[in-house]
Amino acid sequence: MTAPTQVRDSVLRRVAHAVLTRAVRGRKERGGEWGEAVLAEFGETRGDWEAVRWAAGGLRTVWRERRSRARQLPRPLRVARGTALVLVAGLLAGFVVSRYVMSVGYIPTGSMEPTLQISDRVLLDRITYRATGLRRGDLVTFTKAADPGSAPHTLLKRIIGLPGDTIECRDGRVWRDGSPLDEPYLTLGPEEDRTDCSPVTVPEHQLYLLGDHRIVSIDSREYGTVDEDTVEARVVGRIWPMRD
Repeated sequence: MTAPTQVRDSVLRRVAHAVLTRAVRGRKERGGEWGEAVLAEFGETRGDWEAVRWAAGGLRTVWRERRSRARQLPRPLRVARGTALVLVAGLLAGFVVSRYVMSVGYIPTGSMEPTLQISDRVLLDRITYRATGLRRGDLVTFTKAADPGSAPHTLLKRIIGLPGDTIECRDGRVWRDGSPLDEPYLTLGPEEDRTDCSPVTVPEHQLYLLGDHRIVSIDSREYGTVDEDTVEARVVGRIWPMRD
């Protein structure tokens, strides 16, 4: 008489069992009473989806069991745990906001004077501009390597030209598409500014960027247009120190 063939568990059943086991026991040899009971009856399930539903129900049971045990802890310990969770959540939220939404930037050079001066702090928008798009006149931070092969660093400049714009610098002024720009943020007159650059039409997905302090700023006049993808944030405004 031939012995019956043993049917091996499917991958889905094995994954469901592994997840449930991890939830019940963690790194311990045995978990709580309710969780162990659910885990022990896992083998009675039939089929993949019944196993998945059983595991999902087991996860809810484990969660309720842990909450029940937590309520039995002394109040000072519960308060300490709750405080720790709030602090961890706050730190995580702060990191996410700073990294992906809003952050504060520091101005290390005078290339944007008089608009922004050395040691000013500015608020940086890291997400909204991706939906609204960049505009001429925006101040943006972007990454660029100082030399080929070197590590990129962050710079801050003003958008002068968008894709399709023709930019030229002559007679101490910047011209866009044949018209001189009105730049009230500059303090030097044409005879002092020394703004000079060859005519260039900004390619697709590129930006033409200049610093406001044209004498000292190293910008698109030297290294050419900048890829839009290198932009990290748009300056919302200066937040410190407060000046008129």
